Amino acid sequence: MTFWPWKKRQQRQQSISMRGFQAAQTDRLLAGWAFDGGFTAQEIQSQLATIRARSREMSKNSPHYRRWLQMVATNVVGEGFALKSTPHDGTPGADRLDKAAAKFIEYHWWRFCNYRDPLTGQTWCDASGRKTMAEMDRLNAKTWARDGEYFVQQIATNSNPYGVTFRVIRPDACDEKYTVGPDGNGKTVRCGVEVDAATLRPLAYYMHTKPAYSTTNGSTGPLVRISAQEIIHGFTADDEDQPRGVPWGHAALMTHKMLEEYNRAEITAARDEACSVRTYRATEKTSDPEAFSDLTKPGNDAAAQTLLAPKEPGQSEILPYGYESELTTPQHPNRELTAFKASLLRDVASGLGVEYANFANDWAGVSFSSVRAGTISERDMWVVLQNDMISQLKARQFLVWLKSFLSFDVSGSLPLAKFDKFSEHTFRGRRWTWVDPMKDMKSNEVMVAHGWKTNTQVSEDLGGDYEENIETIKEENKISKGVINPAPQNGTPPAMVPADDMLDGEDDAPASKPKGKAT
Repeated sequence: MTFWPWKKRQQRQQSISMRGFQAAQTDRLLAGWAFDGGFTAQEIQSQLATIRARSREMSKNSPHYRRWLQMVATNVVGEGFALKSTPHDGTPGADRLDKAAAKFIEYHWWRFCNYRDPLTGQTWCDASGRKTMAEMDRLNAKTWARDGEYFVQQIATNSNPYGVTFRVIRPDACDEKYTVGPDGNGKTVRCGVEVDAATLRPLAYYMHTKPAYSTTNGSTGPLVRISAQEIIHGFTADDEDQPRGVPWGHAALMTHKMLEEYNRAEITAARDEACSVRTYRATEKTSDPEAFSDLTKPGNDAAAQTLLAPKEPGQSEILPYGYESELTTPQHPNRELTAFKASLLRDVASGLGVEYANFANDWAGVSFSSVRAGTISERDMWVVLQNDMISQLKARQFLVWLKSFLSFDVSGSLPLAKFDKFSEHTFRGRRWTWVDPMKDMKSNEVMVAHGWKTNTQVSEDLGGDYEENIETIKEENKISKGVINPAPQNGTPPAMVPADDMLDGEDDAPASKPKGKAT
């Protein structure tokens, strides 16, 4: 009896220690919860082609999925990324922006990205000659979302004065099933990407050559090793050891497909019922069989046509003896269809990372505050994706172009030896305005007045450049005889600003006149 309390405490301690994590339980309720190793090379090797093919099918046939891809291209790229060149003089005691060089570089980058030959219509930046840089970026953004990754190859060329062009490559050209090693020579290839065995740094990509880039038609060209220095591979990594990208919508694809099939079945059922409105049939038993009218006989054509004729409002009819009318009442579309589809589309929108009302074009029951909160969260995601695309694609493209640009006569007096100086830059993605922008502008005025924000930051939030705005105002002032008249504030117009006071200082060095092939 003296040990009974001690035994009771011991049993209690044992029961507590066995509880652990509920998510790790393997009881009958969680037996179907399979173990998963993450975004491993083995899973990508065996399943990427299937997921990618299903994502492409949805992009063709699903209106909501296609809407989502359009949202990705519009919000991530829009009209294109804007380059701001920021080369600075690094002399001791001075760190000034070389404005002349900056404007010169920005102009030629714009020219390279947007030039289209007036005779052939071909562009310079696209190896195929069909797309401008903004069009290439939008295609890459769609491919990034739909296929999970995008590939761009840099190609030296003599077809334009800048000596370089870029080529978009379909992701399935890189064979995800090709895996090697590590072999005796230290070669390691994971899902078509050759990597350094120690750091996993990409060294090369194995691409199927022409005539077939797609592996879906069963005929492909031989694999060719292309150095990683020539290939820009963009994707969002969900795992540190992940060698290839996976379609963004992989978590929502099954639900979205099931919803599309349900929607098709519901439309088919509604159409079938709408085509079957009224049926006439003979009763099984009649009091006078001899008086039964067989409407299939030639003599009864008039009676048959009367029953089949279009009905008018308020019309009555007398059926032949032995017949009765059966009216079909449609049961589709189901009364719960709208709520059911909205519920599933919310799940799909969550899997795709977008705001439901915009994704589904369903603005019923939403308020301005709720839409604003959801839109702010979604736009934060677009900004993150913009920054990813800038770091993975745009910065690399600009540096490749700049090095080639400085090697040709079109660069004027800008020397290749100062590549590090001229490579300083930033890219700006698109920004958005609000339905009621006046409140936002007022809040910006307050923040600028208190020093919580600068005019430069406000301009960048609006997708502009404050310095360029001032330059434009200065030019406008020259046209308007040196003054501008800003809008009145609190009923009192501010003092007129002389044009010469808008900007201080001159360009550090004049840009040289382009020569060579540039015009």
